[in-house]
Amino acid sequence: MPRWTVHYTAGAISREEKDQIAEKVTQLYTELGIPAFWVNVFFHEHSAGGFYCGGKAKHNSVFFHIDHAARKPESEEARLRFIDRVDGVMRPVLGEKCMKWEFNVYDHPRDYWRINGMIPPMDHPEVLKQWIETNEPVPY
Repeated sequence: MPRWTVHYTAGAISREEKDQIAEKVTQLYTELGIPAFWVNVFFHEHSAGGFYCGGKAKHNSVFFHIDHAARKPESEEARLRFIDRVDGVMRPVLGEKCMKWEFNVYDHPRDYWRINGMIPPMDHPEVLKQWIETNEPVPY
């Protein structure tokens, strides 16, 4: 888990752009030592009249939220670095389109998080390494 959920108005993001975003999001986390298969990116397109901002139907807009359970930033500096990296993923796609885009990041407690019924091995470095290498949950 991280999970990125991207809501956008019809046509605001192309299939190629979604592929690019998902690849960059996955890279962001794998560089932080998170297995690629933990990274989930969902795209939800909203038709005309299905996306409102300020009480008005919008077009050419994106709102996304990021949910984290694996790790939380260890400092304010780390939090700001992460926000900059999010910007680096999304700005190349969305910034060129002069559209409104907005996001929130939510940190959740790990206590309820499970993969295939297992507690992810954040506290077991040897097992985590195996999960990274195989890119799948290995029973432990």
